[in-house]
Amino acid sequence: MKNQISTLAVVAVLLLTACNSNSRSKSWTADQEKQWKTECIQMLVDKGVTDAVAEDHCDCMYHKTSDAYTPTEAAALTIEQERELWRECDYSW
Repeated sequence: MKNQISTLAVVAVLLLTACNSNSRSKSWTADQEKQWKTECIQMLVDKGVTDAVAEDHCDCMYHKTSDAYTPTEAAALTIEQERELWRECDYSW
């Protein structure tokens, strides 16, 4: 009986942790998301990327960034960290 309770407790903790794994994305406000995407799209368009492609890549980048980082953490990413996110979104520099 004790083993069953212990097992249930461990499973409950794991489930709660898994359900809360995307908590960083919830720390982004709608305004922060809009600003982030606008700046990202503008940067790519300035480099000659079409609007549609820029929007696709920036949507991917936003989701990868917001899932992994808070807005404050995202602002402090290194170039290498940013490039890794770009690679995950299949964008080559």
